[in-house]
Order: sequence, then C-alpha cells, then structure tokens
Amino acid sequence: MYFSKWLLDSRKPIDPYQLHKKIWQLFPDKADEERSFLFRVEKTGQRCTQCILVQSACLPQSASNELLLLKGPKEVHFELKSGGRYRFMLCANPTKRINDKDGKAKNQGKVRVPLIDEAETVAWLKRQFEGSAEIDAVELIQKNLIHFRKSNKDKNHFGKIQTVTFLGMLTVIDSELLIGKIVKGIGPAKAFGCGLVTLAKI
Repeated sequence: MYFSKWLLDSRKPIDPYQLHKKIWQLFPDKADEERSFLFRVEKTGQRCTQCILVQSACLPQSASNELLLLKGPKEVHFELKSGGRYRFMLCANPTKRINDKDGKAKNQGKVRVPLIDEAETVAWLKRQFEGSAEIDAVELIQKNLIHFRKSNKDKNHFGKIQTVTFLGMLTVIDSELLIGKIVKGIGPAKAFGCGLVTLAKI
C-alpha cells in the first residue's frame, strides 16, 4: 500500500467527483480496472488549491500538470497488533436507508439519506468497525455538505452528500479484519473523498 500527498492547483473550483477523476489519471495503467485508491482532501487553500492525501494499492505516476506531488509516495506495510491503541481520523458519509416514497425499482423501494443525529452517527461509526476495533473515544470535528456533478453521455446529474470527519481513539480487536477495512475504506461515497482511515499509534 502506498501513501502520497498531492496539491491540486486548479484555476476553477473542482468538486470531489471531478477530483476523483483527476486522481485516477495518476494510475494510467489501471484506467479500465476497479478503483484501487482512496483519497481525502485535507486542506483547501486560496485560488482553488486542495491538499489531497491518497492511499493506493499501486504506485502513482504524475500524469497531470494540475496535480503536484508534495510528499511520497511511501510504501506502507500495516503492522497492527490485537490490543494496540491508535488515534484515528476518518472522513465518511454516514447514511441509512429509508422507504422511497417514489418507489424506484432500482433502489428496491429504498433511498439512502444522511444521518443527522450525533448519537446515530456515532453508532454508525461503531458498526463499521464491529469485530475489528473498539471505538474508545470519538469526536465529530467537521460536517460538510458537498455538491457534485456527474456527466453521463450528454446528461449532467447534480447531487449532494453530507460528510462527517471523525477524530478519536480505538483499540484493535482483530488486526487482519481491521487492515481489510482500512484497505477497502469505510462506508459509501469513496469516489467523493470518503472512507480513508489514518492511524497513529498511541
């Protein structure tokens, strides 16, 4: 697994889905395969600049004048032990499914909506780590409503998602299961900068 940090220097604002497409250009040999990377926007500066942390299964290659390498890539081998305690950070899209009043067949009568209540949001987080780690403490440090545009042939689809940034401490229960979750990412909306977990040993 590789970690790298990039600076997006764009002349105009770019939403997370468009950013996702630009990051995919760092893996030109994997264009037709499933996504094998996660990313998180860590800082947004002036003139539409964004500092981006990328976790990838493959070594990224600089392929865009807009994405400038700041740090890495660094190869990391996760060495977690059961009982180990870590600080963690995660930007995620906590959601639940409710009945869809329009009854859209493709959603099997369900639609995904964001969790608003803090207790429900924390409970959602704990379920994501169930069996792999115990959440000892957690703080919701930021909530963002993100708007995006997806192009499909000649049509544009506009949407929005609610993201939550978690900061906390956890204790490892099953190291292999936890590593699998870290590699895969936590929750939905990974194409919008959600799901990447970073750990720091206490």
